[in-house]
Amino acid sequence: MWLSIYFASLILLIPFTLIGLSRTSEKRIAQWLIFDRLIYLIMATAMVVLTIRTFHHSPLLVSFKGLLAVLVIILIEIAFGRKQEQSLPIKWQVVVTVAILITAVIDIVLTLHSI
Repeated sequence: MWLSIYFASLILLIPFTLIGLSRTSEKRIAQWLIFDRLIYLIMATAMVVLTIRTFHHSPLLVSFKGLLAVLVIILIEIAFGRKQEQSLPIKWQVVVTVAILITAVIDIVLTLHSI
């Protein structure tokens, strides 16, 4: 169950982030940032539960997955911060989307490897 919640929230980050970064109104950007934060709060909660339950099986893989999740969150926060201060180039949206997709693929592969 927690694994499904984690992967679903990781995949939901993509459209929520893209919609938020494509808004022009500062109010709308802030609203989508709140949605994004809610999604990655759920993702982080599921990651903590999964880490507690699986750390003793493969500590290196679990630590790497957690680090990837934290890096994606930091990247999203930086992108939204830049968007609120100034206009955000399309490259940033592509980089954030690709980072989330790569993280999701790596997490799936590492999860299947650690099972």
